[in-house]
Amino acid sequence: MAGLSLVQRDLAAAQEQLSRWFAAKFGSAVSLTDLSVANKAGGFSSESLLASVVDAGRPRDYVVRIPPAGGGIFPDYDLEAQTRTQELLRSHGVATPSPLIYEPDPAWIGSKFLLMSRIAGHIPGDMSYARKGWLHDAPPNIQRCAQDSFLTTLAYLQCISSSEAPWLRRPTGVGNEAELAWWREFVKWGTDNHVPDLMLAAFDWLWRNLPADPAEPGVSWGDARMSNAIFDDSGNIVGALDWEQACLCAAEADFGWWLAARRQMRSVFGIQSDPELPGFDSRERVIGRYEDMIGRRLRRLEWYEHFASVRLGCCTLRIQVLLRATGRGDHFLARAPLLPDWTIEAIRA
Repeated sequence: MAGLSLVQRDLAAAQEQLSRWFAAKFGSAVSLTDLSVANKAGGFSSESLLASVVDAGRPRDYVVRIPPAGGGIFPDYDLEAQTRTQELLRSHGVATPSPLIYEPDPAWIGSKFLLMSRIAGHIPGDMSYARKGWLHDAPPNIQRCAQDSFLTTLAYLQCISSSEAPWLRRPTGVGNEAELAWWREFVKWGTDNHVPDLMLAAFDWLWRNLPADPAEPGVSWGDARMSNAIFDDSGNIVGALDWEQACLCAAEADFGWWLAARRQMRSVFGIQSDPELPGFDSRERVIGRYEDMIGRRLRRLEWYEHFASVRLGCCTLRIQVLLRATGRGDHFLARAPLLPDWTIEAIRA
C-alpha cells in the first residue's frame, strides 16, 4: 500500500541499508539488485518498497513493508502482530503472502519492517474497479469467480476462533462495544481532539443502536475490500493484503464493510445498476449467498454498514490532517465528504 508519510525516504540510502541486512541475514549468496517504491492504488497507511534480489543466481522479488516515516493514519504499526496474523490465517487456508520475516531492530533502516514474498497478479482499483481496469474488462465468469473467492476468504476468517488471536483484542475487550470505544479514541487522537460534530453524532447513534445480540466474534480483516487482494488470471485470490486493521468481530463487520464500500462507489460515480458488474451478485442475492456460506442469518447488517461508513470517515479525517500537514490541501481526499448521504440520513432520522 502506498504510504502517505511526512518524510520522504531516501531510496539510495535504503537500498544500501537493506543490502547490509540481506547480507547479514542470508549471507553473501544473496544480493539486493534493485529497490523501488510500490505502485499500488489504494491506501495511505504503510510504505511499501519492492526489492529485487538475486539468491544463489536466482532472481526473487519481495515487498518491504515499513511504518510511515514521520507519522501515518494509525497511532501504532504493530508489524509483529501483522506477522502473527498472516501466519495464523495462512495456517487456516487464507492466501496471504509467505514467507514473512519481521525485523524489529530499527537500526537497519531507521524503522522496524516486514519482508514478504511479492505475489504477481491483479489488484482491482479501490473506487474504479466497476469503471475501468482488469476486473471491469474481465468476462462475467471471471468477475463472478473474483467475487466468490473474496466471499470465501471472508467466510474462512470467521472459522478462526478469536481465542487463536489474543493479540487482536482491543484494550477494552472484544466485540462491538470494544471496537466503538477504540475508534472513538482513534478519531480523537487523529484530529488532536478536534472531532467534527457530524462524527460525534455518528458515534452517538452507533452507541444508541448497538446490536443487542451480536454473533460470536472471529478474526476480522478490518479493511475487507477487493482492492486489498491480489487475483490470478482466473479470478482466484492469491494474496489477501493489508492486515493492519485486523481485529476480532462478528462476520457482519467485514461483510458490512464490503457492502458499504460497494454502495459508496456506486454513489460517487452515479452507477445505478445493482450489481455494478455483470458477474457480481446484487445486494439481496449476495447477502443470501453469504448467509449460506457461514451457516446463519446475518444480524443487524445495516448497523454494521453504518459502522463501516463511520470507520472509513475516521480514516478520511486522519488523511485530511496529514494532507494539510504536508501541504497537499489540493488533494481530492482533502475535500472528500466524511460520511455518505445514507449514513447521515440514518443518524439524523
